[in-house]
Amino acid sequence: MVITAAISLAIRRRVDCNWGLCMAPDPSHVVINRMATFGKGWHYTMGLTTFILTFFLSQSYGMWRELYNAGRKIQGRLNDVGMLLATSADRDEEGRYTPAAEKVQDDVARASRLFHTFCWASFAKSFGVLLTPRGMSRMLSRGLMTQSEFITLQGADAKSAGAKHVCMEWMMHRALKGMKKGGGIEDDEAVKHVVLEELCALRGTYAGIGDILEGRMPLAYAHFVQILVDTFLVTAPVALYAEMGVWSVFSVGVITLFYSGLLSLAKIFLDPLGNDNFFNDSVNCDIGVFIRESNAGSTRWKDGISTLPV
Repeated sequence: MVITAAISLAIRRRVDCNWGLCMAPDPSHVVINRMATFGKGWHYTMGLTTFILTFFLSQSYGMWRELYNAGRKIQGRLNDVGMLLATSADRDEEGRYTPAAEKVQDDVARASRLFHTFCWASFAKSFGVLLTPRGMSRMLSRGLMTQSEFITLQGADAKSAGAKHVCMEWMMHRALKGMKKGGGIEDDEAVKHVVLEELCALRGTYAGIGDILEGRMPLAYAHFVQILVDTFLVTAPVALYAEMGVWSVFSVGVITLFYSGLLSLAKIFLDPLGNDNFFNDSVNCDIGVFIRESNAGSTRWKDGISTLPV
């Protein structure tokens, strides 16, 4: 808007204007005629810029939505495993869990909480500290893992495999161990098959998050859109003055607001985890919400039918 106002002021001071202040410029004036010719070319680029920018925004939102859906699918898989174990757990004559059944569910729930936390910590820089010895020590002090689990995660083999993968295997191993005779979970091949299927699907879902982030958008394409929008907005004051006169000051401000706003929104969508620190308080996926909801779900199914009607 400042540039547009400066152009309008310069024209009125240095050019013999035969039109009123709030009137459209005289198209027959030699300066206005040349600006109008430039404006025709600018209008041709408007359609191109609008199409490319909206397409860029739709692709960025699609990437954001894909990652969000992957996060919800991970929660769903974890809840499925918890529900299957709770409904297949051994019970006494009063309809309560046996000690072994309660133990296996607690172990799987704790492993699932660790897995989910470490999973997002491996993707989001803001949670990356949880993968360090300092972060794990803090989790140990808060009772989020046992001393044995902490020592195992600090081992060289666990570090090379990745904390989230190790916890994922803990879940699978403990569930399978509990499905043996006397382990606390009904020894049923159908249940075992479904649990293994859910856990394998879970592995595929969280592994896809890394692919989404790595293949989000070619940098050259994002630079091209940035240059196209910047060029379109910088040339707008000259192009619009021949048609609108001083009213172009307001028009350029509105165009800049919406076009630059759409471009910024698209770039925010391309950083759903806030790893690039592009914009504070943006529409990033709230990883804390994912983790809290998953932690609550890890015990929901066990507590929901801790006692059955006899």
